[in-house]
Amino acid sequence: MVNDVMKRRQQGGAVMVEMALTLPLFILLIFAIIELALVVFHFTRAVEATRAGARYAIVNNPVTDISTLDCTTVTELTANCGSASCAGLMGKMTPIYKNLAASNVQVRYGCSSTGFASNPDPIREISVSITGQDYKLILPGLIGFEPTITLPPFTSTRISEDMYTP
Repeated sequence: MVNDVMKRRQQGGAVMVEMALTLPLFILLIFAIIELALVVFHFTRAVEATRAGARYAIVNNPVTDISTLDCTTVTELTANCGSASCAGLMGKMTPIYKNLAASNVQVRYGCSSTGFASNPDPIREISVSITGQDYKLILPGLIGFEPTITLPPFTSTRISEDMYTP
């Protein structure tokens, strides 16, 4: 009987040591899962922001002069929102993705290959993209690693059958 009590006490100490070794790893794993969920959340917010930007750009004033876009010689025009007039566009995108920098947003007006070859009025398309957007991670910064990652580029394209053309 005394032997059984002694064995239980010795095993109780072993359980505490095992818990002391595994608990930090388990907590680190839980925080890594939460961090991954936050990255995915920001990823989807950026995608939704490009969609909202493309919808806005298709029915409002172009952010750059598109009068030279004739689809026979000039097939695309690109405007960087860091230097172009994108206040309205950014007004639609930043409520969806608050960390968005205007310098990372580009708007491309181009000619679509939709339709038939000799179409006298070719269909244009608008693409809104986010490139080079940084996201600051929480967990790697706490343990001494580089806390910033660059999200992959996102692009949303709409054909412009109902595009606003002044």
